[in-house]
Amino acid sequence: MLLETGLRGGALALLGMLAIIGFPGTLRSPIGRVTLLFDLCVIAFLIETAPEIHEMLAWWIVPLRILSNSIAGVFVAWAETAFADSNPPTRWRWAGFAAMLPLAAAATLSGSAVAWNATHAATLILVIFETARVLAGRKADLVEGRRRVRIVFACGIGLVILGTTVLDAAGVRWLPELSAVLGLSVVAVLIRLRALVPEPALQPAPSAPTTLAMPVTAEMSPVERQLAERLRQAMEHERAYRDMDLSVDRLAEQLGAPAYRLRRLINQRLGHRNFTEFVNQYRMKEARAALSDPAQARVPVLTIALDAGWGSIGPFNRAFKAQAGETPTEFRRRALADFAIGHPSPDSARADANFDKTATSI
Repeated sequence: MLLETGLRGGALALLGMLAIIGFPGTLRSPIGRVTLLFDLCVIAFLIETAPEIHEMLAWWIVPLRILSNSIAGVFVAWAETAFADSNPPTRWRWAGFAAMLPLAAAATLSGSAVAWNATHAATLILVIFETARVLAGRKADLVEGRRRVRIVFACGIGLVILGTTVLDAAGVRWLPELSAVLGLSVVAVLIRLRALVPEPALQPAPSAPTTLAMPVTAEMSPVERQLAERLRQAMEHERAYRDMDLSVDRLAEQLGAPAYRLRRLINQRLGHRNFTEFVNQYRMKEARAALSDPAQARVPVLTIALDAGWGSIGPFNRAFKAQAGETPTEFRRRALADFAIGHPSPDSARADANFDKTATSI
């Protein structure tokens, strides 16, 4: 009885603490809103899994249990909001939460073993998939603070959610899981504090110049100026971007510089937050020139993409469509038609302007 009372008291205390910490200004930013929802899922989890309450199905427990068992979807939404560079964040980040809500509702209301197994399986799939995405994205992340948060997030929250889900699916009583539950609560509080006083990693990406010219500013130290010049030579003349396996570490080795220094230069001086997007600007420029060249009109789009450094046609098509507003084939058809009549049409000029606006500087 003391344990039950203490657990419920701790949940209520956590609820009050998160409410005091979280509500002022929370709804002003995407990361604040999703963090608040994450907090509520944790609170619901703490309350509905208390030993005395866990077997109940009172009306007020139903929404708590549904919210508690939808936490994997919020886990995905938080990760995609905090670690993505798009501003505003993409709407699809809520797809996991939208899928988990009806699953959790069906399992809670029906009590069916099949429904609960489906909910647990979906939770495991979402958390494993998103944890892998978070850790894989660390390689190209140029924001040092955010790189560290990726590990804490994946290893801390991801593993705790996985652990509690597996134990619940195995029918283990909640008493042995008390440490895991409290661990999840502590992590939720830490994330709440981080969201209130965010690092630059959680802020929108700064506006970057619209050309590929190398900016050399007075703010750069002599060492940074030298590294920036070597970087310009490698990208513009040696075409290092054609290496499909190019990474920060690999490029730093080619330039004879520490990886952290190159990462800091590209992020803090040149305004890029993601190394892959930085490199793809050069690949896109070469591909666009090739697609516009009448002499290469019979060269397959796949060959052009591979020559420019893309590993496959899918990522190339998606990146091209996102920047140019049309597929590579559509762009080539329009560009060659414009060349044939000797001048670009108004639609062509507009598409070229839209494409150039998306280019970021080196």
